[in-house]
Amino acid sequence: MAAISRQRGLVRRLVQRIRRQWRRRRADVHLVSYPKCGRTWLVLLIGKSLQLHYGLKNRNLLKLRAFTRPWRDIPYILQHHDGGPEFLLPEELKTDKSAYRGRKVVFMVRDPRDVLVSSYFQKTRRNRNYEGSMDQYVHERRGSIETIVTFYNIWARNREVPRDFLIIRYEDLHADTPGELRRVLDFIGLDAIADPTLQEAVDFCRFDNMRKLESRNALGTSALSARDQDDQDSFKTRRGEVGGYHEHLHGEALEHVNAIIRTRLDPLFANYIKPAHEDRA
Repeated sequence: MAAISRQRGLVRRLVQRIRRQWRRRRADVHLVSYPKCGRTWLVLLIGKSLQLHYGLKNRNLLKLRAFTRPWRDIPYILQHHDGGPEFLLPEELKTDKSAYRGRKVVFMVRDPRDVLVSSYFQKTRRNRNYEGSMDQYVHERRGSIETIVTFYNIWARNREVPRDFLIIRYEDLHADTPGELRRVLDFIGLDAIADPTLQEAVDFCRFDNMRKLESRNALGTSALSARDQDDQDSFKTRRGEVGGYHEHLHGEALEHVNAIIRTRLDPLFANYIKPAHEDRA
């Protein structure tokens, strides 16, 4: 029985891998980000905009590829993390992006410090696959600040590979949600969606409402469902802040993170590079 179970597991993983590869090849638009960059928020904004514009009744608004139908002028949109970088060492990240040639790529980024902190809580309170402290985590090479910065840099070097490439900053989406959403939809080719529809989608995707959706698992997907109702730090919608890392990174840990960002991060993301004297505890 154990052998049969292992064989079934192998077959299931093989089928899943083939499906992922097929979806990657089929996609017209790739919405790529490192985990914990706020992409779920952007995907929900897009999904709600499509639902409202086309008068659909989809329950899972986070499954953007499900909106594609022959009678709708909606490109095949696939959101993913480009190979699970949070589990890899920096040198293990894939540098060849030729598979994206001829495609559109929306690349969402966020302050690496905020990504780092959010990743820590994801691993310790939601996935529970890390047991160390925050100060220990910042020095990990697998999936910590070095991996985050390397992931950003690889895409910076390959931004000319896709047919079109758009960077969306989490901080800009916070500051002007309707304007940034419009920029993404226009890039994708969905410029017919009216401004009032966008505003309705923005209102629906407010942080407090997303938290309610997650609490009730209203979308019927593990992508937005609470792991522990009594632990706010285990929620996918944990804080939704800009600069929240100040609460958790201090002293040598913060200096270590800032030094890596300052000395290694590609100038394309210069807005995240701080002078040596800033953020010093």
